[in-house]
Amino acid sequence: MATKTTAGGFTSEIVKQINEQAYLMIHEGLLVPKLGREIGKGQKGSTVHYPYFDPTTFSNAASTLTEANDFVNYTQLTNASVILTASEFGLISFLTDTTVEGGTMDFAGEIARQQAIGVIAKYERHCLAALSAGFVTGTVTGTNSTNGFTYTHYAAAKSKIDGKILTVPGRKNAVVNEYSWFYTAKSTFSQTYAAAMGPVGDEIVKRYHINTLFNDVDVYRSNYISASITAPGYMFVKDALGIWKPRDYRLETQRDASARGDEAVSTMRGTAKVLIGSYGVRLKMYASTPTP
Repeated sequence: MATKTTAGGFTSEIVKQINEQAYLMIHEGLLVPKLGREIGKGQKGSTVHYPYFDPTTFSNAASTLTEANDFVNYTQLTNASVILTASEFGLISFLTDTTVEGGTMDFAGEIARQQAIGVIAKYERHCLAALSAGFVTGTVTGTNSTNGFTYTHYAAAKSKIDGKILTVPGRKNAVVNEYSWFYTAKSTFSQTYAAAMGPVGDEIVKRYHINTLFNDVDVYRSNYISASITAPGYMFVKDALGIWKPRDYRLETQRDASARGDEAVSTMRGTAKVLIGSYGVRLKMYASTPTP
């Protein structure tokens, strides 16, 4: 293959246009990575070692003492740590000379959307898989086609986090399947619950925000959680999930003369991992396709 030339469809101006549009879509389209704690900023490579404070280590460490007697049990000052391995997410688009010469479509805009949607879907599912792997205890179940995952179930999940012996900081984020909220609203929504709803902050994630419950639980919808009668969901605080992105979105192009076309390749490297399992719970909810 020859290196990229301006003989095909990707001039430097078009590449810039595709890159800008795709980058903006990715920034606005990702949800779960914005709900976690970004770690390892500026660190490159394939892995990062991240030490962090886990209060569960010390929640039962104190001793009952008697003056003039030395400590019997010593608590070593060690932090918890985790190794995060970055994955690469990417997509390749092929633009034929015929498409360019025909001039009947906005191929720059179409490629930008194709690249962005592909990267968003892959990274979002990667983060959801991290939540599934990290929250394995304390599941709250509400799988009923009539009642769905009710406000009572949301309250139970919130209480499981708030009721830990350790201090769980910050607001709670619940990420659920789009359809599950239909069943929640179907059985429990009324003006009676208006006092439980409050404002949400981040403008970027507002498009996914469904509601705020009990003043500190923000519920977000995700179309990347598969619909089923036992669809998973997650409730967690920001410090529960570590997000590492050693390299942001990048677009590269090259000419494939033998195939009479141009290639556009998008790549981004990142990963996610639950840091403190006690800072979140897994939800199980009814989320089949709704019927009126």
